Amino acid sequence: MARDTSPCKILIIGQGVLGGDVLDFLLQSGANIALSVGARNPEKAAHRVNLARYTAMNLGHTAPVDILPADLMNIEATAELIDRLKPDIIFNATTLHSWWVITKLPTEAFKKLDDGRGGIWTPLHQVLIRRLMTAVRLANSQATVVNASYPDVVNATLAAEGLAPAVGIGNIANAVPGIRLAAAHMLGVDPIAIEVRFFAQHYVSYRMPSTGGTDGAPYHLTVYVNGREVQPSEIDHDTLFSLVAGRFRRIKGLAGQSVTASSATAMLLALSDRTGQVVHGPGPMGLVGGYPVRISPKGLLIDLPSTLTLDEAIDINRQCQRFDGIESVDEDGTVRFTQKAAGVLRDVLNYDCDAYRPEECEARAEELAARFAEYARANGMPQNDAA
Repeated sequence: MARDTSPCKILIIGQGVLGGDVLDFLLQSGANIALSVGARNPEKAAHRVNLARYTAMNLGHTAPVDILPADLMNIEATAELIDRLKPDIIFNATTLHSWWVITKLPTEAFKKLDDGRGGIWTPLHQVLIRRLMTAVRLANSQATVVNASYPDVVNATLAAEGLAPAVGIGNIANAVPGIRLAAAHMLGVDPIAIEVRFFAQHYVSYRMPSTGGTDGAPYHLTVYVNGREVQPSEIDHDTLFSLVAGRFRRIKGLAGQSVTASSATAMLLALSDRTGQVVHGPGPMGLVGGYPVRISPKGLLIDLPSTLTLDEAIDINRQCQRFDGIESVDEDGTVRFTQKAAGVLRDVLNYDCDAYRPEECEARAEELAARFAEYARANGMPQNDAA
């Protein structure tokens, strides 16, 4: 039977920092893909798309990009767009609260709020992808949806409603290159010889590369050299992590966004050709936390090392998410914050929320956004940065 050579159709929703960078990488990849961009402001998006096409053309790639109006708040119109386009993959690069926004606060105000960790913003991350997934179901689409909006938790709470995206991007994947570089250095081999299987929630993925440790948050890491499993006695994790945060430390923040964009690109390209690659990603199949995922023609599988069961991997991530402010994601999709995270919401933002159900996410997001805007204004943050 002849192999299908038609291009994989990828729809990118959102043309902010991440969506634009992913478009750059995809156009520069030369892969057999057909790209469309959905944006609330197509005219503005066209300028970013043209920038991506200029850059790709300088590198010898001339693929076209379709630009389509898309507003995820309008579920019916989004469903019509998906039905008309029939994408193979949809990449959600939207959120109501970009991760970098609170970094624009004055230092002390930032520290007080950041003490609640990333989980406190879950309602704001959930709204748009929940509407997108509702539109996907309404259109009866078979597209594989990849979510960039806090997938470690959001994908799991959406799973309770039958709305889970297939997988997420970034987070755990962002830590893997540093681990490979550090392991190669310690073992005296080329980084290409190193593979890892890393299991951890978002908290570890950003904390460890910054501090050289996990602050007690659990994880599992298996290292391979040319396919041989490296025994724990051969590589000390404390030394490994200190190297990631030291010798192999990278630029972070918005200036380091290319790492997230490249991890997203790796996931999208693996999904487009499905030849069995293993890529790390958060929230696969509605699970909490991050995992190595093998992408085959038949679907996605968690790629487990011989020393770890799936139940153990899930338990690691459930425990780890508490360090990110999430006590649990219940079977009905209810998100419960830790006492510490709920205390930060109450004491810093004057926002009382210990837990919320999936159907409450929009009301919760609206109130949370208003309380954050008040806090930002009170602490002298420029209004355009708080938006």
